[in-house]
Amino acid sequence: MNGRGHIIVFILIGFVVLALLPVLITTLFWPAKVLMQIIMIFVLYTTVRGFLGPGNLSLIVSAVLIYFMVFKWFEIFLSLYILQLLLGLGFLSTIVWGIGTTMRR
Repeated sequence: MNGRGHIIVFILIGFVVLALLPVLITTLFWPAKVLMQIIMIFVLYTTVRGFLGPGNLSLIVSAVLIYFMVFKWFEIFLSLYILQLLLGLGFLSTIVWGIGTTMRR
């Protein structure tokens, strides 16, 4: 590995920290967990309703997804949701650029 190969390791560590930070915050502060669960419920319902339209099928699919993604495996999907949100905003490219420029000699 050449001298610049360690930048990729730092970028991957940055992604892991960004994925674990919301989980740490929601385990320490209960109101943050409730707030994120409410936000994820609304996002899931509006996404499913946008794909399937209003109706009973939309409610059933939303209920199943909300049960698994918000109540059963909350920490995993919270990390994925935050990373997807940051990716959609273009924030992760800024982090990669910042790490890349600060590591140059």
